[in-house]
Amino acid sequence: MLYLLITYTVLLTGAIWMTRIARRFFFRDKDGLRRVFNILDLQFPVSDDELTTMIANMLPGVRKAVRLHLWVDFLFMAGFYPTIALLCFMLGDKTGNGVYFFWLMGALQGVAWLCDIFENLWLLRKIRKPGPDRQFRTYSFFVYTKFILAYAGAGVTLPVAFYFWMTGDFEQATVPYAMALLAETALAVWLLGKVK
Repeated sequence: MLYLLITYTVLLTGAIWMTRIARRFFFRDKDGLRRVFNILDLQFPVSDDELTTMIANMLPGVRKAVRLHLWVDFLFMAGFYPTIALLCFMLGDKTGNGVYFFWLMGALQGVAWLCDIFENLWLLRKIRKPGPDRQFRTYSFFVYTKFILAYAGAGVTLPVAFYFWMTGDFEQATVPYAMALLAETALAVWLLGKVK
């Protein structure tokens, strides 16, 4: 549980930091109007041309903020994927018959993490040298794979964890850690409210 608490703290620290950075995300559209965007706009563009245009129309300060956001995302990844994997492994041990499924879901978080790393490296290169890129489909594959695996891992573990908590099927020694996770979450929500 201590490792879960540590990785969750890293996850929240990265999330708060990235939210602060993302306040500077905007670009000028073809009419010269200021358009605010978020990192998902860079992850799910319709085409390589749209992404190239968005990056080309960013002011240098905005490009710098996006690059910083992508570098801080590496910190976030170091908390996000291990948190999901640890939850999968812990719950797999409690489920009995589902142990292999949860261990597989936990192991797949490593694949999602690698996809996220490749995605960030590709975007960092694209921001440095915007222009047409033949690897756009590979980039999109990494983005979709990352999201599917991460949300599948979180989607199967959180309801099961909630079930064990509600039925009282947990070790008493984990209660302080669970309270610390809740306190961290409440603090992060409060800080995120202050950031915006």
